[in-house]
Amino acid sequence: MQQFFDSYLSEGLKMIRLFDYVDDLVFLMKVEPRGISYQYINQAVKDILLFDESKINKTLQEIISNKEEADLLHAQYMQVATSREPVKFIHELVNPTRKFIGDTTLYPVLNEDRTCLYILAIVKDITEKYQLEQKLRENEERYRLIAENSLDVIKLISPEGIIDYVSPSSEEIVGFQPSDYLGHHFSEFLADEDKNRIVQSFEEVALLAKPITVEVKHRHQQGHFIWMEIIATPVLKDGQVTQVVTSARDISERMEYREKLAKMAFHDYLSGLPNRRLFEDRLNMALRHASRHGERVGLILLDGRNFKRINDTYGHEVGDEVIVKIARRLEQSVREVDTVARLGGDEFAIVLPELIKESDAIRIAERIVQVFEEPCVINGYTIEFKVDLGIAVYPDHTQDQKELIRFADEAMYTIKADTKSSYFMYGTTTLV
Repeated sequence: MQQFFDSYLSEGLKMIRLFDYVDDLVFLMKVEPRGISYQYINQAVKDILLFDESKINKTLQEIISNKEEADLLHAQYMQVATSREPVKFIHELVNPTRKFIGDTTLYPVLNEDRTCLYILAIVKDITEKYQLEQKLRENEERYRLIAENSLDVIKLISPEGIIDYVSPSSEEIVGFQPSDYLGHHFSEFLADEDKNRIVQSFEEVALLAKPITVEVKHRHQQGHFIWMEIIATPVLKDGQVTQVVTSARDISERMEYREKLAKMAFHDYLSGLPNRRLFEDRLNMALRHASRHGERVGLILLDGRNFKRINDTYGHEVGDEVIVKIARRLEQSVREVDTVARLGGDEFAIVLPELIKESDAIRIAERIVQVFEEPCVINGYTIEFKVDLGIAVYPDHTQDQKELIRFADEAMYTIKADTKSSYFMYGTTTLV
């Protein structure tokens, strides 16, 4: 399990700890020919569903006794695996003592060739909210009593989108008094980039009488925006939608957490730089752009000298600080359009798009060498750190991405044979 997170999400950051501290149920499922199997369950799953580690490596069909439910869930997972797009749905979950309603989102986890081998399932317990909304449809007066004591922001909206009622919780969540909303169109409080999408979704609720769940940025009274999840449910009378009930909650923390997950999938946890996956993607984009516009792309591979000695002498904490210092110095040495990536250990790569001639790459390499003339000062230690740079240029040396990486790597190891050298351009005979 840890190897999966190391490879696909954060290259070393122990993500499993984060999942054990969230309230939502989290499953990591593997897509296999024999079915969809459990690979990881967080503590919330163990507490709420009473699952234990004996479920690991077993399939949905082996765990869920209700065949119809197991087949339905399997179909949802296979839709994600095939489409490689998230799927969101609400369904009923059962443990030996009770059942509850889960708001489930399935996220595909893709490998480098965009094959979905794993699926991350996050399930929010919405039993109370679901039961509340059921009762609200039956009795509006009962709805008002409950809504006024709800921690979510609950609104009654006309089919035309005009706000008729807002629960008192709005003041605590978004700073607005309920009276601030009345008579206004709900879209006035949304971020501009979300308005068209949400208005269209609302119209579908009013026309088709089907509930929806959306995530949107809502304006706060102080001027900033917060992320909210809104469940919109139509209220029917004689088959016609007379009102739409919306229940909104602040999901800013969830969105921040999701953004961190996305970032960690493509960035190095220590330096914050793009990792190998993102580096290869950026290099591929630069090569395609250069091919269309008749430009060059430079590639620099960089490796430190005696990095192991630094770890052995000063400890890994200082060694980590050295890596961070290297990352910052490299970022300061390149252009805004360039990409600095950490490939692992003290090995870095720099993509140089939009070059006119080979000498442009050499000038950047010279700046890097000059920057590393100055020692690092960490925890009172003065540490000299030298680097070796190998350079290859598209299309001068090759038009193939893998060959370009290999040629830059060969150039870098050529220079390691000469202790006085700093960088070397592939295909030349002069060490610099």
